[in-house]
Amino acid sequence: MHRLLNRQLKKTGIKPNAPASTEQIRRFTALIDQAYIDSDGDRDLLERSLDLSSKEMQGLYEKLKRNAQMKLQQSEDRYSQLVQNLKHHYFFYTHNTDGVFTYLSDSVTDMLGYSKEEFLTSFDKFLTDDPINDKLRENFHQTVSGEIQSPYEVSIFHKNGTVCYLEVMEQPIFDAAGDVIEVEGIARDITHHIRAQEKLDHIAQHDILTGIPNRMNLYNQMEHIIAVSKRHQSKFALLFLDLDHFKNINDTLGHDIGDKLLQQIVERISPNIRDEDVFARIGGDEFIIVLTEINESYLVTVINKILTLLRERWHIDEYELKITSSIGIALFPDDGDNTVTLMKNADISMYKAKEMGRDNFSFFTDALNTEVQNEMRLEQDMLKALDQNEFVLHFQPKVETSTNRLIGAEALIRWNHPKKGMIYPNSFITLAENTGFILKLGTWVIQESCRAIARFNQTGRNDLSLSINISTRQLQHDHVYETIKQAVDENGIDPNQLMIEITESTMLEKTEKNIQALDKIKKLGVHICMDDFGTGYSSLSYLHRFPIDSLKIDKSFVDLIEKDGSHAVLLDTIIAMGRTLDLCVIAEGVEEEYQRNYLIKNECPFYQGYLYSKPIDEESYTLLLQSNTLENRNI
Repeated sequence: MHRLLNRQLKKTGIKPNAPASTEQIRRFTALIDQAYIDSDGDRDLLERSLDLSSKEMQGLYEKLKRNAQMKLQQSEDRYSQLVQNLKHHYFFYTHNTDGVFTYLSDSVTDMLGYSKEEFLTSFDKFLTDDPINDKLRENFHQTVSGEIQSPYEVSIFHKNGTVCYLEVMEQPIFDAAGDVIEVEGIARDITHHIRAQEKLDHIAQHDILTGIPNRMNLYNQMEHIIAVSKRHQSKFALLFLDLDHFKNINDTLGHDIGDKLLQQIVERISPNIRDEDVFARIGGDEFIIVLTEINESYLVTVINKILTLLRERWHIDEYELKITSSIGIALFPDDGDNTVTLMKNADISMYKAKEMGRDNFSFFTDALNTEVQNEMRLEQDMLKALDQNEFVLHFQPKVETSTNRLIGAEALIRWNHPKKGMIYPNSFITLAENTGFILKLGTWVIQESCRAIARFNQTGRNDLSLSINISTRQLQHDHVYETIKQAVDENGIDPNQLMIEITESTMLEKTEKNIQALDKIKKLGVHICMDDFGTGYSSLSYLHRFPIDSLKIDKSFVDLIEKDGSHAVLLDTIIAMGRTLDLCVIAEGVEEEYQRNYLIKNECPFYQGYLYSKPIDEESYTLLLQSNTLENRNI
């Protein structure tokens, strides 16, 4: 019996298998009716709830559907936009194992300008002769054989004639048996990347100021040139070109003018260099020119042409400039079989050209190399010589012309080398100047000369002077005044006993600074002498501006004196000028008695030279002080 019916029978008191009263049946019927009514209500409520839920679910479904469709559309739009954006940079393709294209995306037209039909039928014709295309066939065979390979590059002409670079990635497609049936590929335009890299490479390999190859580029090209020359047993020349006195232009007019001059030099020389030759700037005002496949006649012609081109006037802004150059030449293979050796030997030759007077050229030779090697060894020895007390002073007497009375001497440095013996200053002073060692050496000369004066004073001859040579570089050094003052004070000598000799070049370099330095030294009481007067660029205005006490007439003017006593006009003029300016005049290089007689006649008060004495050591000079005579004046 259904539990609901059983419950209703219990409520009405009706028992199973027992007769029911009318009232019980009425009440039972009413309960059943109410049950149906309640059931219908519940069903209606359920149906309404289900209807509402169904509508709500339908709405939710529609909303989800619309959202999904919207997102799908957005995704499709983004994909479409992406494809649209990439079509100028990518195209896709497939080809069979015979290399025949079976598919090509439309974007090939946007990338390369060709229609699909043009590209499919004439692809090979569009390839450039760039060496990177040489591996195309090899790459094809690797892919169709089933190998997975790295991306590779292809060079191809655009329809407009420009060159494009593509990065190609390919993937073999296999059938169920594992055999390659097709190849899928994607080609990406990397032209912009290649051009940017080429620009960076160009900057790294070329001089920023002038645009010609730099040192790195030169060395790279030299490797190729040397390899070709060895294979063909041919010669080439390496020219090391350095501009003369270019630093003066930078110092006086500024680096901007100097830079513009360098640019114009390149513009003037470049058209005269063949395509197969190399023109490079390796720094500052130094250039290298490599002339390949040369003969002697062509080489000399080119060198002379370059020297001539550089001698022409240069117009930079409002300035008109004049410049020359010194060129050193090394030949392959005679002067070296590698870049480093050739550069070194050409550099050596260039400095030889400068020593020859600049605006010149010099070839490298074994003798020149030996000279340079000796000079290098001498430089190393010189740096140690000061500490080992190898330098000494010799003294050349200065005398009164008419009486041969001793008035003083010039201190001249000598280097008593332990192996080479006595070395004279013409062998090492220039080297000392170039290395900067002249500052230390000059300080030693000042100090030792003052000590020598103090020793000479002990003989009772404190009426004599001693002159020393001061280089322009020393004079421009800030400590030269202090060095002289300290040496004078420490040795307790009269400053009037010391004289410094300067050359005429001192007047030309940093004139105002030199004048200030000389004025300070002059105020100490030290005398100033102009050495080798008349051989340089002296002028009366310079003599007035510089605090000069005396002039020393160069030996070349003394040599003009004839035995017959005829007039040496230039010598007479210098003597007269010195007398007019109230300057003490000393003639140097006097070797003959007739020369002394001429000087006496023309009232030149003092002289020095071999006629009286060559430079002598301190011991001999001290004896001379005591006797004022030399038994053998030619020792």
